[in-house]
Order: sequence, then C-alpha cells, then structure tokens
Amino acid sequence: MRSLIVVVSAAVLLSACSGRMDGRNALAARNAPAEEYVWARNDGRRMAANPDLLRQGQIDQSACRASATAGGVLNVAAFTSCMEARGYSRRRPA
Repeated sequence: MRSLIVVVSAAVLLSACSGRMDGRNALAARNAPAEEYVWARNDGRRMAANPDLLRQGQIDQSACRASATAGGVLNVAAFTSCMEARGYSRRRPA
C-alpha cells in the first residue's frame, strides 16, 4: 500500500513539471534529497495536460523503481540513471 501511495504522489508531482532546466538548476536538483525533487520530461511536454504522457510517466517510474530495488531497498543512483535514460530530468518542484 505504501508503494502505491509513493507512486501516486510521484505521478502527481511529475504531472506538475514542464520545460527544461539550466545547468545550475540541474546540478542543484541532482544533489537534492529524494523527497525534494520531481521528475519532468526532457522534451518539455506537460504530463498534466496529457493523460497518455502521465500514464507513461507512471509506467516509466514504476519500471525504474522495480529495476533499481534490491532487497526492498531503492538504489537512488540506479533509479536516477534509469529515469534519465528514459528521457526525464530530476528537478526541484516549483
């Protein structure tokens, strides 16, 4: 149940993001604690306005979380790498 809440919360945060970041903001987001960032699409399309993009973001996040989890512990570096490979950037919420 807790993982479902985390996924849904992350999806809501994901849907609020759009656009691109400059290098300084990208570095700050990369170094932020996990609870202080959200994921946004690199192509700048808003997920909040498109249910298909929101659903794909949820699928991508779930797949990355599953592949980066071992023994019930999330490897944040592996999760971040997976999300970046799928076309998302980590950033601070607005």
